[in-house]
Order: sequence, then structure tokens, then C-alpha cells
Amino acid sequence: MPVVFPEEIVHYSEWIHAIRHDIAAKQTLSFKDIVATVHPACHYHKLVAEDAIYDKELYDGQRTSVVTGLVVALGGTVADYSTWHDCCGFGFRHILVSRDFSRSFATIRKIEVMKEEANPDVVITHDTGCVTTLDKSQFAAQAHGRNVGIPVLSDAQFAALAMGAHPYKICQLHWHGVDMRPLLEKMGIDHEKAWAEFEVQVARIKSGEIEFMDWKDA
Repeated sequence: MPVVFPEEIVHYSEWIHAIRHDIAAKQTLSFKDIVATVHPACHYHKLVAEDAIYDKELYDGQRTSVVTGLVVALGGTVADYSTWHDCCGFGFRHILVSRDFSRSFATIRKIEVMKEEANPDVVITHDTGCVTTLDKSQFAAQAHGRNVGIPVLSDAQFAALAMGAHPYKICQLHWHGVDMRPLLEKMGIDHEKAWAEFEVQVARIKSGEIEFMDWKDA
């Protein structure tokens, strides 16, 4: 089949950034008590630096505004920390060839610094590699008594929760490694009720009643 090249390619988080005020208009939960640190994906702002979005009102235009702008629009507080520019540890190849390095970098250079300098409720980022590395690396550090334990969400998950999306049926938070329950409680979400609702759908799939969940089930 012929390859059709689009006139322009944008990172999905730029689209979320562009409609952040529309998302805020549909917001059903208050995030005024939520403190977030932002991790900027290297895949976004370091590869084609001139294409990244900056805003004078966010970080005085000294850092990318994508993700940060969403947190602000949804009423959350953005906390700063000294290793903002550092990679999450995923990199472009060492997650495959040196995973111990990736996990150590993610926890020591990012999560622990955030914890000690900002102690946020959540880390918000915008790349699947960043979400996975920052979230899944913390279990090993916790086993060694390191100062970690911060939930990690993508900007899409954060926006969806703000608009009332189900934390498990839609946002799939059960796949995350760090305990999300304290964050959900602070957001005003009844995670016990939500989990019971999710288990009902899982039981329906297990019994063969349905093959998978669709939007009407969510």
C-alpha cells in the first residue's frame, strides 16, 4: 500500500496541551490539593528541540510548557526539583541492555530527588517509556529501603481522572506498580467502590458472558 506522509506530526501531549482548558471545563474533581512534579520526556523536548512548546507564563519560558500547563489548568500545584532536565532512565537503548542502570537512574536521580525536594502526591509525564520506567523501577528501590513511593501518571490519565473517568476500567491504574490509593483518596475518588465495579466486569469476562469491556461497560 502507498505510504501517506502527513503534513505535520505532533506529539499527543501537545494536543492535550492545546485543549487543556476544554478539559478543565469538563472537570468533575477538584485537584486544588494535588501537588505534582513534572518529568519532561527526552523523546519530546530533546530530539527536535525547536519544535517543543514553551510558554512565558510557565517556568518563565525556560522549560517546556507541555504537561505543566495541563496540571496548572486543572488546578494542581506544580512543584519544582533540581533534576528536572534529567532523563527518566529509559533512554533509547540502555533500558534493553542495562536495565539495572535504568532503574537506578530512575529512582536515585529522579524519584528520590522529587521526594526529598518536593514530596509530591504524583509525578506527571507524557511518554509510555517514562511512565513505565519511573513507576516500575520503584519496587526494587522500596525493597532496599530507598526514599521512593510516588505514583506516576501520564498526562492523559491525569486529565481523564479529572473528568471523572473510571480509575481502573478506563485509566487502568491497576497496572501501575506504586500504590495509587492515597492519591485517589486525595482526589476524592472512592477506590474501593471503583475496584469492586472493576471486579464485576472481570468476572463477566472470566465467565464468558462478555469477551472484553467496551465503552458501555466503562
